[in-house]
Amino acid sequence: MQILLIEDEKPAAKQLERLLSKALPDAQVHGPLESVEASINWLENNPKPDLIFLDIHLSDGPSFTIFKNREVDIPIIFCTAFDQYALEAFKVNSIDYLLKPIDPEELYKAIAKFIKLRQSPVSLDGDLLKELLEPKTKKLKERFVLKQSEKLVLVEVKDIDFFVSSGGSSFLQNKEGTQFIIDQSLDQIESYLDAERFFRVNRGYLVGLNSIAEMQTYSGSRLRLILRNCKESDIFVSRDKTASFKAWLDS
Repeated sequence: MQILLIEDEKPAAKQLERLLSKALPDAQVHGPLESVEASINWLENNPKPDLIFLDIHLSDGPSFTIFKNREVDIPIIFCTAFDQYALEAFKVNSIDYLLKPIDPEELYKAIAKFIKLRQSPVSLDGDLLKELLEPKTKKLKERFVLKQSEKLVLVEVKDIDFFVSSGGSSFLQNKEGTQFIIDQSLDQIESYLDAERFFRVNRGYLVGLNSIAEMQTYSGSRLRLILRNCKESDIFVSRDKTASFKAWLDS
């Protein structure tokens, strides 16, 4: 079996490759490809794979752009942190829609569905559409296991004040003000967390509700945050997120 993996987040790609090697040890996995452009180029210049695993947000835009540039009649399993694209996914030959972080059991079920469809090809019908559109239960992270020097440290999510991206790396800071490096992007981390407790205020900060010590208006409609035990004083809520941030605070 030939599988094409299209995923721009390296940790997510590695996890998926690891799970696929267990589920389908004889399969050949191509990729991961990180962009729409690279994906179109690969599909135009290589034999058609049997199955595609596809993230929705790629480095140069949404993966649905691929289907606007060329016809793809290959079964697709979407793997994404966002659950609002199921209907659009159904329109492009999707057979399943998995939410990150990928649950191994859900992945194995999706593969079994693919194998069944492959053995008895049928068009995607109303039952499958209903299944794709049913709300997925998101598995929320309760703790992180992190490396600190030569030891492993367990950090409970309830004890985390905020996450920050700086210099190409991601860090979390706990209530005591201690920072730990974490080998995941803020996009990926955000998908693990309870949206009622954490909010992505801008590209660089994912903040916990209880970490906000003070809020200040700045230049009219902008908001500046003062976070507990945070050395950075200029943390601004992005203009396009100000309204949703206020609604989040009031929820």
